[in-house]
Amino acid sequence: MSFQGNETAILDGNGRVPFPLSFRKLVPNEREFYISPGVDNCLHLRRVCDYEVWRLKLDQLEQTRENYINRRKLLSNTERVVLDDKQNRFLLPKKLKEWAGIDKDVVFSGNGDFVVISNVEKAAPYALNEADDFKGMEWIL
Repeated sequence: MSFQGNETAILDGNGRVPFPLSFRKLVPNEREFYISPGVDNCLHLRRVCDYEVWRLKLDQLEQTRENYINRRKLLSNTERVVLDDKQNRFLLPKKLKEWAGIDKDVVFSGNGDFVVISNVEKAAPYALNEADDFKGMEWIL
């Protein structure tokens, strides 16, 4: 199972955001997810099983002070979110929402085993444009 594609959503007045239907169809029976800080002040949303794999990878990092600090920041700011029964929404944790600069408009971007959640400005550099030629990636295309 791999998340891919982009979807936009709007935060409601209570800080809840709907989980996009295109992603929801991939995991129809899952209600719980983990949300954590990610690269570029974006958030990463993982299924429970993928969170466990990610956490184990963090445990296997070389024991350096920098890795210790980063691991502690990541795990201490990761939160469990649960989709509501009717509209498949979840509450975006306030501290993560503020850290990611998310105000109202939200972009969900599939990134394999997790979904990147960002504001529109953070998602913009990843939008496909006519200048993109994927130079250097010919081996995989």
